[in-house]
Amino acid sequence: MREIYAHSDPWEFLYGPGGHAQRTCRVIELFSPLFSPADWPPDEAARCMRLLALAHDMGKASRTWQQYLRNSAEGRPAAKVDHKTAAAKWALENIEGPMMELLAYAFAGHHSGLPNGVELFAKLRDFELAPEVMDSLPEELRGNLQLSLPKLGHGQTMAPGAPRAVQNAMAGECAMLLSMVVRMLHSSLIDADWTATAQNSGERPEELPQHTPLTTLSDKLEARLQQIEREGKNTRINALRQKIHEACYSAAERKPAGMPIYRLNVPTGGGKTLSSLSFALRHAVLCGKQRVIYVIPFTSIIEQTARQFREVLGAGNVLEHHSNVSEENDNEENRRASESWDAPVIVTTSVQFFESLFSDENRRCRKLHNIAQSVIIFDEAQTLPTHLLEPCIAAMKALQYEFGCTLVLCTATQPAFTRDAELFPIGWDASESRSLIGEELETRLQQEMKRVEVENIGRKNKEELVNHFLSSDKESALFIVNLTRQAQELFATLRDHGVENVYHLSARMCSAHRAEVLQDVCDRLKNGKPTVLVATRVVEAGVDISFPVVYRDKCGLDSLAQSAGRCNRHGELPLGKVFYFDDPDSSLSANMADLRDGFYVLDDILRDHSMKQVFEGDVVEEYFRRFYARMQDRNWDEKEIMPLIGQFSDLVRAWDFPGIAEKFRIIPEGQHSLIIPYGDAGEKLRSRLLELQRLKLMPTREDYREIQRFSVSVYDQEWRNIPREPVHEAAGLFMLADAAWYDKDCGLLREPPDCNYVF
Repeated sequence: MREIYAHSDPWEFLYGPGGHAQRTCRVIELFSPLFSPADWPPDEAARCMRLLALAHDMGKASRTWQQYLRNSAEGRPAAKVDHKTAAAKWALENIEGPMMELLAYAFAGHHSGLPNGVELFAKLRDFELAPEVMDSLPEELRGNLQLSLPKLGHGQTMAPGAPRAVQNAMAGECAMLLSMVVRMLHSSLIDADWTATAQNSGERPEELPQHTPLTTLSDKLEARLQQIEREGKNTRINALRQKIHEACYSAAERKPAGMPIYRLNVPTGGGKTLSSLSFALRHAVLCGKQRVIYVIPFTSIIEQTARQFREVLGAGNVLEHHSNVSEENDNEENRRASESWDAPVIVTTSVQFFESLFSDENRRCRKLHNIAQSVIIFDEAQTLPTHLLEPCIAAMKALQYEFGCTLVLCTATQPAFTRDAELFPIGWDASESRSLIGEELETRLQQEMKRVEVENIGRKNKEELVNHFLSSDKESALFIVNLTRQAQELFATLRDHGVENVYHLSARMCSAHRAEVLQDVCDRLKNGKPTVLVATRVVEAGVDISFPVVYRDKCGLDSLAQSAGRCNRHGELPLGKVFYFDDPDSSLSANMADLRDGFYVLDDILRDHSMKQVFEGDVVEEYFRRFYARMQDRNWDEKEIMPLIGQFSDLVRAWDFPGIAEKFRIIPEGQHSLIIPYGDAGEKLRSRLLELQRLKLMPTREDYREIQRFSVSVYDQEWRNIPREPVHEAAGLFMLADAAWYDKDCGLLREPPDCNYVF
């Protein structure tokens, strides 16, 4: 009998006991179920996964591929031979029912990524399976196979005579469900395949790692929260934080009926991060969820959240993963963990989470099956990208309805994601939304956690704004503006008026520099020293800082609430003061459309309500209703992704997965990361990267963490003009080459001053 190999380093048979197909089966059988037993019977689900694992590499049994493998092993020239298409063709010819098409996508994509459906099925029409491939198949893969499709769409309820907009939205959601099944099958296959391959090469142990039980993590968190509550100061704010925690934990104790989407609507400074984690861990334990995924919109706060979780739960139980940390050049263990999200608690960004859900690339898709059966917390949910809101919500619903995920929208200003037939047909039905802490406590918190009063002081240029501050009796204040140019100019104006101890904070400063400034500012405030900070929106979320006075330039209600959260944060005063102003010198560009529209909607709201009412629940709800209604003019699916997901060709779903991935970009392309040699640590990083380049070694995960701390994002036009040096060409890393371009107060300049500044 002909010997058929799957790998040559070391040599490994394709079939039979100990072969690659059986090894892949053993791995895939360890994965958590994608669906509940009611949606897909366990024996049928297990059979589907087994067929995926057994059949995926059948094309390697062809004589041409076996010759290619031998040539490669002996160091002879060897042109690559396609082996993945064979399994896709086999699925179409031997599996009855719609599952054949879904499996065909997974088979065809398990090496080069999810394909374009039109191209795939056109190719399969003309593709012929080699006779030796069919002759070598295990008995389990022979003949016509019946395979049922999971029950889909049971979470969808459409009222008779529903408006056309609602029908269209729900049709798109159904298409999303089916496309997500493909993604989950594909993810399961590549994770099992790559793990099995790593086991054969000795890079992975035969036994997969066992994680700390979620019960243990939940107990550790509760013990820590109880310690914080015992040792904390006996203040009104701390007492309310304890009530919020207790309400979240109690909510987890009540097993929900149906599949609600939860909301945690807590004013800024209410301790919602650890309280929401308290709910998530306890709910996961009681409802059989596999992990907790914490989705954060800003890279500026993800590290501190992950650090906070690691301190409580242990470093090995928390995986921090986001776009600024590359996993491609790291060691196998860290790379696999980041690619597969095989950890009890994941802390990631909105960009990493959603772009992975819409990606066609295998490294990004590998994690998707581990999102199933999770508790997913969306922190600052109001920041979901409005131009991609329809595909984002459709994907969230697919995870909720079909893949056993519990969703929590966590925010200080709850967006109105409730379905409205005319204004917001893409949302959730009102009956699906449930408060974690209860409507009564939500209402109480609006009053009892009121720490500021807001005053609209109208149009103020920089001179008038500074004079307004100088005429007050306050020595410390926070100014938040929308543009880095505004921040630099206001910083200079305050200095010109003799204001001392002025600090600047913006994205033009590297993270290490911003951390130093924040530490100085916090220390001064804690010691009662006069301090003025001028900042952009980088200070709005996740920064534990408290000023007696905050000035906020024109913005939406959600940004205003975040800014107010930096005022009298811990209730040090009876009431802090927030001044809302309109800087006539600021103009919001096209890429700040959400902020601009938010400002217009808030302006409309203030015609009907006073500024004192602006954070009340009904006003917040009205704001978001008007905001999303206004978004209809710009479209919730600006890139027209949903039509691609609902597209048909002949009798098959013709999903263009590469096209969808190309269109779904939360952060627009055209930005470059520039490393700043800030301080001694920055210079040390520069030397390290140059040494790695000399040794022809790639940076490690720890190196990339340092790179993130010392980097600033730069757009294309500016990138061409900035002096820079390559510090690691293989990794595409560049560092600022002229110290005069980086100011000790304001960060990266758009042009150097006449004098030089030494780092």
